[in-house]
Amino acid sequence: MSLLSPLVPLLRVYYAGLAVILHQLRRRLRSRCPPTPVFPTQNGKVAIVTGGAKGIGYHTVKHLARLGMHVIIAGNSEREGQEAVRKIKEETLTGKVEFLYCDLASMKSIRQFVQQFRAKNCPLHVLVNNAGVMLVPERQTEDGFEEHFGLNYLGHFLLTNLLLDTLKQSGTHSHSARIVTVSSATHYVGKLHLDDLQSRCSYSPHGAYAQSKLALVLFTYRLQHLLTANGSHVTANVVDPGVVNTELYKHVFWVVKVVKWMTAWLFFKTPEEGASTTIYAAVSPEMEGVGGCYLYNEKRTKSADIAYDEELQRRLWTESCKMVGISDESSRAP
Repeated sequence: MSLLSPLVPLLRVYYAGLAVILHQLRRRLRSRCPPTPVFPTQNGKVAIVTGGAKGIGYHTVKHLARLGMHVIIAGNSEREGQEAVRKIKEETLTGKVEFLYCDLASMKSIRQFVQQFRAKNCPLHVLVNNAGVMLVPERQTEDGFEEHFGLNYLGHFLLTNLLLDTLKQSGTHSHSARIVTVSSATHYVGKLHLDDLQSRCSYSPHGAYAQSKLALVLFTYRLQHLLTANGSHVTANVVDPGVVNTELYKHVFWVVKVVKWMTAWLFFKTPEEGASTTIYAAVSPEMEGVGGCYLYNEKRTKSADIAYDEELQRRLWTESCKMVGISDESSRAP
């Protein structure tokens, strides 16, 4: 047996990841990200942004605060969260930014966060599901879920469902409340293993990450179907920020790190550019009342074919409800 044989499966995983990055780079060259347009002021509105202390989330929070929103950063680091609040207040000259602790890898922490938010007795007009991990080593959340699936997907699934009543109460016929979920082009190569959502049979960092991002797209489409069926003034959309130069790449293979270091200045979006489509989905008048879309560079585009499988959407939703311990209200929907 060749000395390189044990490395073959690992190399296949990272070559697949590299292929996705190169695909995004080609898209980046063909369509440079336009400058963020000027949006209407959002005075009196409230937003929650998960992972808002760094990267894309930080610039999302800063822009929404500049528009006059009261923005709550939901994050798992008190120090980073408070530092982000301080910097954004200095840069935007607004006091409408605050931090609340929320560890998306803990169902208990998510429920505590929602209780704290409800205690404020304020509306919720925008929920941005932004936080995530990428290509982490095999490990579990405190609830026993594989970390990509548990944090990236299940954490946001539970958070969104617990905040749905507040979002429904806050949306109106002319101004819908909005749910914006950040996925990735990696979802195009993702496969949903309903019989092994925790990747226990065969763990691959890239496969687990891609599955979590595909799950977010399926979740968004199913959620929009349910919201429409219930006549709710809430929309749900999913965004692809593109290839963005953030800390998410700290777990990638060293070859990818070298490529990133050499090319990021030319091909990768800055975190501020990466936030542009999220901001567009959250506040653009063009997206008023529009849901169930996959957005890239502030334009509607087609997601992976498998994401439109309504039966798969339903099955994932039902299984997710069981996993996080909430009732499946969708069973009464068409």
